[in-house]
Amino acid sequence: MVFIFCLIAANSTALTSITPTGAMGKLTQLTFGVLARGDVGTNLMTAGITGEVASNSSNLLMNIKPGYMLGGKPRLQAMGHVLGAVSGAIASVLVFYPLILRGNPLTLISEQYPMPAAAIWKAVAEVLTQGLDKLPMTAAWAALIGAVLGIVLEMIRSAAKGKFPLSGVGIGLAFVIPFTTCLAMFTGAFIFWLVEKVFSKESRFRQVMSENQEPICAGVIAGAALMGIAVMAHDVVLAGG
Repeated sequence: MVFIFCLIAANSTALTSITPTGAMGKLTQLTFGVLARGDVGTNLMTAGITGEVASNSSNLLMNIKPGYMLGGKPRLQAMGHVLGAVSGAIASVLVFYPLILRGNPLTLISEQYPMPAAAIWKAVAEVLTQGLDKLPMTAAWAALIGAVLGIVLEMIRSAAKGKFPLSGVGIGLAFVIPFTTCLAMFTGAFIFWLVEKVFSKESRFRQVMSENQEPICAGVIAGAALMGIAVMAHDVVLAGG
């Protein structure tokens, strides 16, 4: 299943630049919901393995092309990914346990650490291992309305040739991520839109902003993540002291 899903993910990444990591995991959950009915742990772990392997195989492909254009050898890039996977696994465990997993693992998902992706996978596992009849009626209707609305929005976007402003994927994503994240995404998009409207095409500021949207956003995200880890480490040190 991992091999087949890697091919699907790589093909999707090549065509759309989007890796369907969540979808691959859900297909695995559906399969093991039948093979291992009632076993939530097996359902989650197999989905996690499938999703991560498919995601990283596609990420490697996305990195190889620009690396090759810059003169890097694909073989060395693949070796770098392997080394990064091993060192990243060790580092993430050493950070995860003392900083996040300090209490009861069953209460890991909280308001402080919402972990939206993990919450979705956990909910899917519980439904698939216990049966759809366990799903509240309101949740079933919400899922149906969301599915129909998503299809309708995509059909309108397709008919309008991409000029329709609403995105079914964006709206759906907004329901599963914290409001602060949605606000940050909106603020960033609004700033770039405002720069294009206010400054002329000859403006150096506009050229720098428009040509470096990805690096700017990546820098903000990486900086926020590093500061978050630093703040958590500071709190742990104070609590221990």
